[in-house]
Amino acid sequence: MAEPLETDSAAEEAPARPSRAARATAFDFLCRTLSTGPVPPAAGTHDPDWVALVEQANRERVVSQLYATFQARRWPANAPQDLRDYLALVYQANAEQNRAIRKQALETAEILNRAGAGFVFLKGANWLLEAPEDRIGERWLADIDLAIAPRDWDNALATIAAAGYREVADPAVYQKHFHHTPLAREGDRVTIELHRHLGWQRHLLTTDEVVAAAQPAPAFPHAPLCGPMHRFIYGCLHAQLQNMEYAAGQFSLRDLCDIQYLLATRQAELDWPAIADLARARGIFAYLAASLHLAHRLLGLAIPEPFAASRRARAHASRCLMQHRGDLRPRLTGFAIKLAWLMDSRRLAYELDCEKAPWLLRQPLIAGGRIASVLRRVAYGRRDVTGSPFTAEP
Repeated sequence: MAEPLETDSAAEEAPARPSRAARATAFDFLCRTLSTGPVPPAAGTHDPDWVALVEQANRERVVSQLYATFQARRWPANAPQDLRDYLALVYQANAEQNRAIRKQALETAEILNRAGAGFVFLKGANWLLEAPEDRIGERWLADIDLAIAPRDWDNALATIAAAGYREVADPAVYQKHFHHTPLAREGDRVTIELHRHLGWQRHLLTTDEVVAAAQPAPAFPHAPLCGPMHRFIYGCLHAQLQNMEYAAGQFSLRDLCDIQYLLATRQAELDWPAIADLARARGIFAYLAASLHLAHRLLGLAIPEPFAASRRARAHASRCLMQHRGDLRPRLTGFAIKLAWLMDSRRLAYELDCEKAPWLLRQPLIAGGRIASVLRRVAYGRRDVTGSPFTAEP
């Protein structure tokens, strides 16, 4: 008689994935915890499913910020010890990683300064180079972004190559991209990305004006950072346009936390009427307002007056929050972003260098670009350099 098949006891004992309701409750708890100012728990709520909370924090890439907030305010009374230990471990590992990334960023700045190249750090590198040591583990970084002054582009590339930086992704993917192929040296923790333009919308915010308005990092005077206005504008444009969040009805809680941090630390330097006037003149008001309304809904951020009355932004925030719920959200959102990227007319106009061409000429070019974009994705998919520890962008 045949022996009965043995069951996989490990699989049987594996905990079930948190329910949709548990994930929604955990996300609400996460947002309240990270909110601006003391935000009490919603009436009638209990402790979240701690596994669901970690899942949500990981997905939003704010695990370190969650730990720092608990440490700065107060840990929930019923938070289990293994949760506390896990978050502490993640924070400590991220602090060590960020110290290495900061060292790499400062070395890159030294290389470019010796070459006399104009440049400015972008995105998370701005936070990294001004964060005090006791907060160095709070934010997760994937790379180091810099914008290079157009007049110095060739000189900067040659100098970086001479310093040992090599391409770690397929150059063909970045041939018509707004930044150069990701670069790294042996032993680097992350890549550096040198930007020709600040996204596919090269005329909405130019590299020249951001480099010209750069400010030195407080502790590192030879490391130029974005001025507060440009830092806010570029952060919103990168999220809403480059990451396709506006088209897909998506948001990044980590990006919204960046806005929260900027307003908490540089509010006095942000001239909101001037920002609103610039945004209207360049046709980007909707994208800035969308980010602010989402930050208000999720993190309790006060919306600056010029943007508070935007019905369009309010409706967009409601759409994003509605789409955020549900079991299919991660897969559907990923598909929506990929589809938006493939079809995006701004990206294609940039790659085809026809943004300022007459409408009747531009539209057939963009239509052909959409077909070619889909065919390339089907034929080649993602392309990485063999043996590289770094992954090419989607």
